[in-house]
Amino acid sequence: MQTTFIEENINHEQIEDLCKFIESQPCKSLEFRRCKILDSDFDELMKSLSKNGESIVSLIFNIQMIKEKKRFKRFTQMLSHCPNLINLRVHGNDIDDDMFTQLVLSLNENCYQLSSLDVGDNKLTNKSMSNICSLIVPDENKTGLEELILSANQLITNAGWTELFFSIAFSSRIRRLSFDYNIFDNSTAAMLSMLIASSRTLTYLDLECCSLTEFAGKLFLALFTKYPVKLEEICLDQNPLILDSTRTLINECLGLKSRSNSISSHQPLSYYLPIDDDASTIASAISEKLSPVKLRRKKRRSNMNRSPRVVIKEETKPFTLNEIKIPKKRAEIRNKENKEEEYIEELLPIEPESYGTVGRLPSWHRL
Repeated sequence: MQTTFIEENINHEQIEDLCKFIESQPCKSLEFRRCKILDSDFDELMKSLSKNGESIVSLIFNIQMIKEKKRFKRFTQMLSHCPNLINLRVHGNDIDDDMFTQLVLSLNENCYQLSSLDVGDNKLTNKSMSNICSLIVPDENKTGLEELILSANQLITNAGWTELFFSIAFSSRIRRLSFDYNIFDNSTAAMLSMLIASSRTLTYLDLECCSLTEFAGKLFLALFTKYPVKLEEICLDQNPLILDSTRTLINECLGLKSRSNSISSHQPLSYYLPIDDDASTIASAISEKLSPVKLRRKKRRSNMNRSPRVVIKEETKPFTLNEIKIPKKRAEIRNKENKEEEYIEELLPIEPESYGTVGRLPSWHRL
């Protein structure tokens, strides 16, 4: 059954067959591009998609498919029944800020797995930047975008691009960005270069026909040659102010980096080891390459500058206790104490008292 329609006038019978197909078996992808469908047939298609929306993974309604506000509202209501939607492209439908607010509200509430969004060639302004940022930054409920196509929205100014770059720098999933056919001055290009340098996931950037100057080209060239960015491909076509030589150097630089990254990421560890099945030969080769470790001794400081120590030994002679000289003060104190004791003994009388059965021992008492 046909699920891709490009620039066709779809009649009622085709819509009926398509609705039967959607209801009979799971339909994962559906694409319309610049097709003409009656309003009644469009409503029937939205009803069948709403009933069987759990199987839908990719929806593409590009170029004047949901331009009218009535159709756009019916389309956003249908998205509330597509919880497994991953890819959504609504390029070239003249979507303004109010319409985009309705779309983002439905996506945030129902399509938690959305990873690719194309809202290029519409009428978005700086007011829609906060809504786009809410889709980019991952949280507990949604995974966040990996691809954003924002081509040909020339009503966005530097302030809007700055807000968008902040959210992209904060995101840990964004891989592909398409800003072609917008207007970037030197300040916007400088902020974009900072975004490229800080992102660890961005690999593709489309800046075709963005009015970039040679200043931006030199800035990108210096960034790609001096810093290990993750970006692998950048499109700078239809920017006549950038010299062809600068554009060529940028492409060659990114080509070399992408090849080196692919080699380092895909080659196994055995690719860098010698081809030999004998493990002993590998071990011997490693031991030959490694030189033995030499231990360095600490150098002792020389004693030439130090002054020699002089040790003087004193001779000691044996002596007797009688030869010890008592200081004069100590001798005088002892003499005074002896005299006081003798004086006290003279004042105290002695009385004989019996002591046991052997005899009498003298004892004295104060009267």
